[in-house]
Amino acid sequence: MQNPYYKSGHRSGLDSTVNSEFDDNLDKYRELKTESFLGYLNRGNPEGSGSPVPSLPGLSERILHPEANYSATAYYTRETSEALNQPISTPNPSHYHPQHSANGFHRDPLSDEYRRASPATPFADTPTRDTRALTPLIIDPPTAISRHSHYTVGSGLGDSSETEGLRYSGMSFGDQPLRSRVNRNVKPSRRKRAIFIVCIVIVVCTCAIIGLVIGLITKNKGMNNDTDGVARLPRGDKLWGVGGDTITTDKGNKFLYNNTLGGTWVGIPYNDTARPQGNQPALNEHWDYSVNKIIGVNLGGWLVIEPFIAPGLFDPYVQEQNPPSDEWELSLRLGNSMAKTIEAHYDSFIVEEDFAQIASAGLNWVRIPVGWWMIETMGSEPFLAGVSWKYFFRAIVWARKYGLRINLDLHAVPGSQNSWNHSGRLGTTGFLSGAMGIANAQRTLNYIRTLTQFISQPEFKRVIPMFSILNEPDVTLMSSKALVSWYYESYKLIREIGGIGEGNGPFIVIHDAFQGIGAGGPAKNRWSGFLQGSDRTGLDSHTYFAFTAQLSDVNATRPCNAWAARSNQTMEGFGLSMSGEWSLALNDCGLYVNNVGWGQRYEGTWPNATRPDRRFPKVGSCDQWLDHRKWSDAQKKGFADTASASQDALINSFFWTWKIGNSLRQDFPPNPMWNYKLGLEAGYIRPDARTSTGRCAALASEYQVPLTTYEWSGTLASWQTGGAGAGNISQSQIDAVGPFPPATILGGAPNGQGSYNTQSLPQLAPTGSPLILKPSQSGGDGWFNNADKAGFFAPINGCTYLDPWSGVDAPAPAACNSSSTQSKQQSTANTSPSPLRLENK
Repeated sequence: MQNPYYKSGHRSGLDSTVNSEFDDNLDKYRELKTESFLGYLNRGNPEGSGSPVPSLPGLSERILHPEANYSATAYYTRETSEALNQPISTPNPSHYHPQHSANGFHRDPLSDEYRRASPATPFADTPTRDTRALTPLIIDPPTAISRHSHYTVGSGLGDSSETEGLRYSGMSFGDQPLRSRVNRNVKPSRRKRAIFIVCIVIVVCTCAIIGLVIGLITKNKGMNNDTDGVARLPRGDKLWGVGGDTITTDKGNKFLYNNTLGGTWVGIPYNDTARPQGNQPALNEHWDYSVNKIIGVNLGGWLVIEPFIAPGLFDPYVQEQNPPSDEWELSLRLGNSMAKTIEAHYDSFIVEEDFAQIASAGLNWVRIPVGWWMIETMGSEPFLAGVSWKYFFRAIVWARKYGLRINLDLHAVPGSQNSWNHSGRLGTTGFLSGAMGIANAQRTLNYIRTLTQFISQPEFKRVIPMFSILNEPDVTLMSSKALVSWYYESYKLIREIGGIGEGNGPFIVIHDAFQGIGAGGPAKNRWSGFLQGSDRTGLDSHTYFAFTAQLSDVNATRPCNAWAARSNQTMEGFGLSMSGEWSLALNDCGLYVNNVGWGQRYEGTWPNATRPDRRFPKVGSCDQWLDHRKWSDAQKKGFADTASASQDALINSFFWTWKIGNSLRQDFPPNPMWNYKLGLEAGYIRPDARTSTGRCAALASEYQVPLTTYEWSGTLASWQTGGAGAGNISQSQIDAVGPFPPATILGGAPNGQGSYNTQSLPQLAPTGSPLILKPSQSGGDGWFNNADKAGFFAPINGCTYLDPWSGVDAPAPAACNSSSTQSKQQSTANTSPSPLRLENK
């Protein structure tokens, strides 16, 4: 009998039909997407970025210069190529005659002639082209005005926002083909030109009236409260710009882009030319992991909710005997209001302005934790299924707009990989541990496959070039043999989808499983030399002071001596080294830092005052660490130096976390040592993170203290970054890792004893339908590699499956033994089920 856990599932927005938005001819524009009518996009940029643009007979292409603020008629057309897929040269922006506004932006006038611009014209190094090939084109007005429009009213762009849930109206590939109203060979008479201009005026007025009517209807219906959070921008908003611009969000709110570091923003969908700061590579430019330093921040507590980051959600239950300490229990407590409450948190906790502020602070990457419920839930799992996908897609849009790269972090997996609350459910570990340990690990491979297929698409791979495949697995609760075999299985899966070599699929990041980084034998680093030859594999170690010996002094050189040498040793002996999480916390003082209702190590009350852990005697009162308003200028400088020293010592790092939500229990911001945004505002984090380079040496000189050092060559090996030799892993290393599933795994709850023979455990077979993440507008179909046709892991008919959350220490069910599993897998493994698509609505 099959457990009901596998009979029911929740997949938000599933659609088993293949998207048929585009006709056959326009399907051939998949790599072009919005480029053919939204414009120049990434062509002619420093890295060349992208394959030649195909043309189709009878279709003209619109060239929108990304460095210009366009009027309704400032568009151009170029002739189609003689054959499909023939390269098309990019027109030189210097052929346009820009008018320079006071703020330095360019605006192309409507003119029958084109004159060379000044040498300062953006992209002036683009190969020149005969200006006679460029003819003004009047764009047909949209057939309908959408309230979702991201562009100028009356611009002719229609509904062209990259933001989730949109389909292009009027000008889209899903509607009528684009067509030019201009005859290139016949000069129009004055009468025809006059008639033409009158027609345009009528059309523009008509569109404006329609937009006004729809705007009134939208207002009357209260659509500003819709969950898609998208609104039409006011007339005259720019499509790109720099610091000092006023940004209008999808909801119509305005904020100042206060970037004084040379950053640019680009609001053109799927345009990758923005950069967070002037000296940082744009998204379409090469990121050199030997030279360019990741200085990032986590968006923790947003799509995976944690009590100490979003305390206001947990405050109402704090007086209960067993208050919720994780998203699982919170979802159950919220009951009928769960969906509304959780989505309201998604919608408001992180917004577009946060991304703009991150870029303005000298940061260049964001790490975004997600849970498996972004894709689906099964059985009794109470999470809000599929909805966070919509908000993750918003993050992609915003990151692209401000030139920030994303490290996608799979933060929570079925069964829990560490038993902590940020894995989704506090209590037990059922990933690679317990009777359902293999089934949970196989199910997680499904989600890695879904996410890899999505982020490997050309529309997204430059914005999401990194994938942290599992957050903080606790190797003390699972065998190291099981974990490394699962790591290698995930590596093979990702590389089979994207391919080998730089630009083919994401940089894969594995966590050190709390085994440490550095060099030497098992006592120091068990990862040195792991999978040498593997293509683009990085090692993540989370470097916290807060949960070990409690500290009461701000020592800025402490991170330098603790981590600098180890980071360099890992760059030398393993490959890319990073800290996916670190903070300013010297101790565990803070609201809900140790779960709701638990005490603090610093005060000698952890986990509770009646039975404290004697390893952590009382150091003092937490009062002085809870309210940043009480800190002296010297303490603030100490924290600022500590932050810079950490960013310097760790080489590549992501602060945990960007912001902390408010609490209902206090009138000042909680947990200041974990709040980067508050640190910027209150002056205990420096306003430009780039100044952290070289900080350890400067502090050692300032305070006259010695540093523990290790010199790294400064250059990663070619194979470590997807160059020559990438993917050449020796058979001896593969044999040492062993196959997945491994022969045995550990069993039981935390600190459980014994092991299971995995052949006697419930397993899944690759017979299920693929889950595909897909935006509901043009932007890839969610599936990069169409040759990947194997089924997803799914239950085997006739097998008994335990609850993956409560069955971690149960005996293996006899109904799903080794022989029955193997025979059923052989009989069903060659099926090719229809895909299930999760649309972003």
